[in-house]
Amino acid sequence: MRTISAKAPSLRQQRRLETRARLMEAAQSVFARQGYNAATIDEIVREAGFSKGAFYVHFASKEDLFWEMLEERIERQQAAFRQVLDPKQPMVENIERVLEGAFQMVRPEEPWPALVAEFAAHAARNEKVRERLSEMYGRWRAFLIELIEREKERGRVRADLDPEFAASLLIAVVEGSMIQARLDPQTVRLEELRGVLAQTLARWLGGDAPKREG
Repeated sequence: MRTISAKAPSLRQQRRLETRARLMEAAQSVFARQGYNAATIDEIVREAGFSKGAFYVHFASKEDLFWEMLEERIERQQAAFRQVLDPKQPMVENIERVLEGAFQMVRPEEPWPALVAEFAAHAARNEKVRERLSEMYGRWRAFLIELIEREKERGRVRADLDPEFAASLLIAVVEGSMIQARLDPQTVRLEELRGVLAQTLARWLGGDAPKREG
């Protein structure tokens, strides 16, 4: 049987992809400087070196562009987490790898935590945005549920644990730690917290913590 190879993108398609990537890169720089609310499409296209017409070929609005950036970021992060997880290694080491990747988002030069926090405040006043932000967290819950269920099948996660409850709790613990580190980095040092938190979560997931009632 003859194998059909994937068709390479045409020169026009390649240029469209490059334009889109440059717009997203420019938007990240503008969002980092101005914040989401203060940033304008004019600033983004000026930073990218394109016209507004080029912007609207790829995105319907500034909000649409932000969602596209967030979606791509989630996909990259989840792919990176999958790569570092090793089923042959102890659970505590895998958890620490995931925490290391997540905690990198709190670096001073990283704009995304502040942008997401600003967008979350925007969501409180906009039902459509709130629904989409909820979908984003839903993707992270689904990702964690998949990992927890896989570990349950291997006998490395306690049998009585509800994967949905565990996923929500893990998001709360990790995000709560990151918020505290942003607000009070002198007291909450994520590099010091990572190992202890990984051990605590591994014991709870693995069955050393009391069983959940109900």
